[in-house]
Amino acid sequence: MKRRMLALAMCAMMLIGLLTACGGKDSGNGDTSAPPAESSGDATPPAEGDTSGGDGDYEITVICMALNSDYWHMVEAGAKLAGKDLGVKVNVIGPNAESDSATQINMVEDAINNKVDAIVLAANEPTSLVSAAQTVKNAGTPLVLIDAMLNTDDDSLYSCFVGTGNVDAGRQGGEFIASKLQSGDKVAIIRGLIGQAVHDQRADGAQKAMEDAGLEVVAIQPADSDRGKAVNVAENIIQANPDIKAFYATNDDMALGAYQAVAAANLQGVVTVGFDGTFNAMDSIANGEMTGSVAQQPIEEGYKGVENAVKILNGETVEKNQPLDVVVLSADNVAEFRSGVEAKVAESGVKLG
Repeated sequence: MKRRMLALAMCAMMLIGLLTACGGKDSGNGDTSAPPAESSGDATPPAEGDTSGGDGDYEITVICMALNSDYWHMVEAGAKLAGKDLGVKVNVIGPNAESDSATQINMVEDAINNKVDAIVLAANEPTSLVSAAQTVKNAGTPLVLIDAMLNTDDDSLYSCFVGTGNVDAGRQGGEFIASKLQSGDKVAIIRGLIGQAVHDQRADGAQKAMEDAGLEVVAIQPADSDRGKAVNVAENIIQANPDIKAFYATNDDMALGAYQAVAAANLQGVVTVGFDGTFNAMDSIANGEMTGSVAQQPIEEGYKGVENAVKILNGETVEKNQPLDVVVLSADNVAEFRSGVEAKVAESGVKLG
């Protein structure tokens, strides 16, 4: 019995020793574990946009003024191209109308609640969206503004702004109209929502240029960026001023509405110029209807919005204000401009119209 007990005791001691030896390799003990491999200078860092790490983990929400026109779908195209190039997830959303700031505010709040990494915002109402920007700041989320600035002096609410210098762009549109007319000719301006800074600036720049050239601005009327409303506004202006010589609109949808009213009134030689350079406007110019459009770079705007958001998330410094150039489209250059835009939209996979 004693021999059996002794044998059992010896077996138990051997088993305990064996288990201890095996456990030593997994315990993290510095004396038994292998040293960690050192990073060598030959290691390959993740490529920019590599979804396996770094930028690939980011989710960015782009909130447009609306998603009801070619212009904002081109912004969407640029944002999605940037997402593909940089390997980040990009969500593009927007209300059904540029006048719907309440929906935009809700979209900002939803993005924060969904814990996205950054927000790119084209604010459709510069004052009411200030509170939304404050919410973004309080959440510690980077905010990139595109297309329109906020009505605030607190530039800590956003990381950077990418967009058109609208006063100067409006001036170029006004000068283009003046080049087609004679001093003393009557012109009218159809503009977007009253109080919306981008439309204020586009109208102001064009008005000054046209008045400096000796043109008479007989009306400045809002149509809230809506083509149907612009038709009615233009009809009323034509009725009051049957000798009108030009319409300038602060977006292309309103310019198309103005042209529709001009055609219905059977007026000849009336210059109609819009703003944005949308596909519908380019079609109209190519068909000899609209005279021109001050073309922004919405694809570049969307692309740079996302690109800047990624740079900020990666700890890089970006320029606070990043203006984009415009091109005044006419029958002379619209075909070439269009071909370049079409190629980028096709690459993005966004459907227009």
